[in-house]
Amino acid sequence: MLESHTPFQIFLKRFFSHRLALIGSFFLIAVGLGVVLIPEISPTDPSTTRPWLGMSPPGTQFPLCLSENQFKINEDPLTSPALKNAQSIVLELKGNEEQTEYRVVLRRGKIRTIQQGVTAYDEVSFKEGYSRLEAIDANGKVVTNLPPAIIKKGDKPPITWLQNKKQRVLIFRAYKEASNQQITIEMQGGICKSIQQNGNAIEQTSFDGKQIIDIKLDGKSGWRTFHFGSDQLGRDLFVRVFYGGRISVMVGLTATFVSLFIGLLYGTIAGYLGGKWDRLMMAFTDILYGLPFIFLVILLMVCFGRNLFMFFLALGAVQWLTMARIARGQVVVLRTREYLDAARMSGATTWNLIFKHLIPHTLGPVIVYTTLTVPVVIMEESFLAFLGLQIQYNNQMLDSWGALIKEGIDRLGNDGQQSWLLLFPASVMVITLVGLNALGDGLRDCLDPKEH
Repeated sequence: MLESHTPFQIFLKRFFSHRLALIGSFFLIAVGLGVVLIPEISPTDPSTTRPWLGMSPPGTQFPLCLSENQFKINEDPLTSPALKNAQSIVLELKGNEEQTEYRVVLRRGKIRTIQQGVTAYDEVSFKEGYSRLEAIDANGKVVTNLPPAIIKKGDKPPITWLQNKKQRVLIFRAYKEASNQQITIEMQGGICKSIQQNGNAIEQTSFDGKQIIDIKLDGKSGWRTFHFGSDQLGRDLFVRVFYGGRISVMVGLTATFVSLFIGLLYGTIAGYLGGKWDRLMMAFTDILYGLPFIFLVILLMVCFGRNLFMFFLALGAVQWLTMARIARGQVVVLRTREYLDAARMSGATTWNLIFKHLIPHTLGPVIVYTTLTVPVVIMEESFLAFLGLQIQYNNQMLDSWGALIKEGIDRLGNDGQQSWLLLFPASVMVITLVGLNALGDGLRDCLDPKEH
């Protein structure tokens, strides 16, 4: 007895035996999960800046806080969501440097007076208790990280380059590192309930992200890692890449759906009507084929704005031509089949024939071409973003993969010092495009009735 299989079972059997389709599916599932989940579960936000970190390489650790954080009893604090959602926050902060400035007057190359404000000294030692020392001459030249020294009336300045008889006034700046502070903050429902600094209760506190030496949230480490590094504003590139993937994939899928709807309907009608209507409608597509697609998209965006809806419409409106030709070619073959004559004899209308009998039988080639259209649209959107025509939503620029790649090229550096800014968004985009093309090739083979 022969074993029978439904068309869907045959398709699944072919699909799971097709390596190229499986590889493409794996790439797409991996990127898709990252695009959907990572911006949601990540404790960092793609727009949160950390200027004190700047462009940090991959693997750099950072505390989950803002540049400036403010806590006050019984008030909603100004800080990151990670700190607001914690019940207990324990911070060890680096103390601010204390600066002391001394004015030294020279006469004949030797120190005549030493003053701090109105107080005069005969001798000042910078050998103990100071973290760093710098000097400024009369011309404004600054020498930093000077070795520990002693300045004394009647002696020459301790630094060789300062022993110049032409110098009349020198400024010494000495910096002391203040002792570290331990701050414990108790939160309840996002409201600050208590603050203790070195064991003493205080009403409010504020600190910069760069001051943090250690941070614990509910007993766990409050540090995270820049897996992809950070950009010039200290934003997490890992989250930005997958958040930008949302924009690129959404544009690709939506614009492809627009082109699918227009092209499939247009091509089916042209193929079904035939005759002069078919020739006229296909002549119109041939005329549009002769026009530069990107130029039309740029023209539409310049005239009607760069909002999200216009991106979908502009990219979809220029991608339907090939879809229409594929649908028309399929319908020309199908319109002479017997089942259409039977449907007409049973009283089916023209629209009923188109939507119930013709379009469903063209979906095989159309699905294949659709998977190949998505990467084309993503590339076109990236190209437009590279030209500076980014998508706008509520007057705010949205960072797609193309925008991130352009930013990476602009910040690359002369010797590629910041190569991670370009490497990671470009790599994720390439993986997605390769996956889509591999899936399209695989579906073409699986849906081909001549195979096997």
